[in-house]
Amino acid sequence: MTKYLSTLLIFLILLAISTTASAEFVGPGSTKSLVTAKSVSEMNDDDNVILEGYILKKISSEHFIFKDSTGEIEIEIDNEDFRGVKVTPETKVRISGEIDKDSGSATVDVDTVELVK
Repeated sequence: MTKYLSTLLIFLILLAISTTASAEFVGPGSTKSLVTAKSVSEMNDDDNVILEGYILKKISSEHFIFKDSTGEIEIEIDNEDFRGVKVTPETKVRISGEIDKDSGSATVDVDTVELVK
């Protein structure tokens, strides 16, 4: 019985930790807003953004060129962030992520990719 309780306690602790790890702040300044590729260069590092447009081509392992009606921008998408979504240059997508200005120019580090219907 003690072994069962120990296992149950460990499970509950791990469950509590995993729930806490996925928590995030929701309030002023935390919402992602729809922006254009052109406006990304004028925004701050780590600003949360949503863009709608097309992924034109892959330029390196996880780097792509994204295009909307205002221009093009480099984006970074980790393979797992596609989450099974198949994308071609003709597929309109909504990407969500944050601006990264560490490399000198503004890019978007993408968290999610969704199809726009």
